[in-house]
Amino acid sequence: MTTFVLVPGFWLGAWAWHPVTDALRANGHTVYPLSLTGLGERAHLVTPETDLDTHVTDLVNLLRYEDLTDAVLVGHSYAGLVVTGAAD
Repeated sequence: MTTFVLVPGFWLGAWAWHPVTDALRANGHTVYPLSLTGLGERAHLVTPETDLDTHVTDLVNLLRYEDLTDAVLVGHSYAGLVVTGAAD
Protein backbone atom coordinates (compact mmCIF):
# COMPACT_ATOMS: atom_id res chain seq x y z
CA MET A 1 0.00 0.00 0.00
CA THR A 2 0.91 3.67 -0.30
CA THR A 3 1.94 6.18 2.36
CA PHE A 4 0.40 9.62 1.94
CA VAL A 5 1.37 12.89 3.63
CA LEU A 6 -1.47 15.41 3.37
CA VAL A 7 -0.67 19.10 3.86
CA PRO A 8 -3.52 21.65 3.98
CA GLY A 9 -3.38 25.19 2.64
CA PHE A 10 -3.48 28.46 4.55
CA TRP A 11 -5.89 28.81 7.48
CA LEU A 12 -6.55 25.06 7.56
CA GLY A 13 -5.24 22.29 9.77
CA ALA A 14 -4.89 18.53 9.44
CA TRP A 15 -8.59 18.27 10.33
CA ALA A 16 -9.46 19.49 6.82
CA TRP A 17 -8.24 16.14 5.50
CA HIS A 18 -10.47 13.94 7.73
CA PRO A 19 -12.75 12.65 4.94
CA VAL A 20 -9.77 11.90 2.68
CA THR A 21 -7.77 10.38 5.54
CA ASP A 22 -10.66 8.12 6.53
CA ALA A 23 -11.17 6.92 2.95
CA LEU A 24 -7.48 6.25 2.35
CA ARG A 25 -7.06 4.37 5.63
CA ALA A 26 -10.20 2.34 4.92
CA ASN A 27 -8.45 1.17 1.76
CA GLY A 28 -5.33 0.11 3.66
CA HIS A 29 -3.08 3.10 3.07
CA THR A 30 -0.94 4.83 5.70
CA VAL A 31 -1.80 8.52 6.05
CA TYR A 32 -0.09 11.41 7.83
CA PRO A 33 -2.16 14.62 7.79
CA LEU A 34 0.03 17.55 8.87
CA SER A 35 -0.82 20.90 10.44
CA LEU A 36 1.77 23.53 9.67
CA THR A 37 3.23 25.86 12.29
CA GLY A 38 0.96 28.87 12.83
CA LEU A 39 -2.02 27.42 10.95
CA GLY A 40 -5.16 25.53 11.99
CA GLU A 41 -4.96 24.20 15.51
CA ARG A 42 -1.33 25.35 15.63
CA ALA A 43 -2.29 29.02 15.03
CA HIS A 44 -1.07 29.93 18.50
CA LEU A 45 2.51 29.14 17.38
CA VAL A 46 2.68 31.82 14.68
CA THR A 47 5.41 34.45 14.96
CA PRO A 48 6.58 37.17 12.58
CA GLU A 49 9.33 34.74 11.54
CA THR A 50 6.91 31.97 10.49
CA ASP A 51 7.28 31.59 6.73
CA LEU A 52 7.56 29.12 3.89
CA ASP A 53 10.91 27.87 5.20
CA THR A 54 9.26 27.10 8.55
CA HIS A 55 6.56 25.09 6.81
CA VAL A 56 9.01 23.20 4.61
CA THR A 57 10.93 22.34 7.79
CA ASP A 58 7.67 21.09 9.40
CA LEU A 59 7.21 18.66 6.53
CA VAL A 60 10.86 17.61 6.25
CA ASN A 61 10.90 16.91 9.99
CA LEU A 62 7.77 14.75 9.72
CA LEU A 63 9.39 12.76 6.92
CA ARG A 64 12.62 12.42 8.89
CA TYR A 65 11.19 11.52 12.29
CA GLU A 66 8.58 9.13 10.92
CA ASP A 67 11.28 7.63 8.66
CA LEU A 68 9.19 8.12 5.53
CA THR A 69 11.25 7.54 2.40
CA ASP A 70 8.67 6.59 -0.23
CA ALA A 71 5.62 8.75 0.47
CA VAL A 72 3.21 10.59 -1.79
CA LEU A 73 3.16 14.27 -0.79
CA VAL A 74 -0.19 16.01 -1.33
CA GLY A 75 -0.43 19.77 -0.89
CA HIS A 76 -3.60 21.85 -1.12
CA SER A 77 -3.30 25.44 -2.39
CA TYR A 78 -0.37 27.17 -0.63
CA ALA A 79 0.87 23.77 0.56
CA GLY A 80 1.85 23.02 -3.03
CA LEU A 81 4.83 25.29 -2.35
CA VAL A 82 5.52 23.43 0.89
CA VAL A 83 5.55 19.95 -0.64
CA THR A 84 7.64 21.17 -3.59
CA GLY A 85 10.18 22.68 -1.20
CA ALA A 86 10.31 19.52 0.91
CA ALA A 87 10.66 17.29 -2.15
CA ASP A 88 13.55 19.42 -3.35
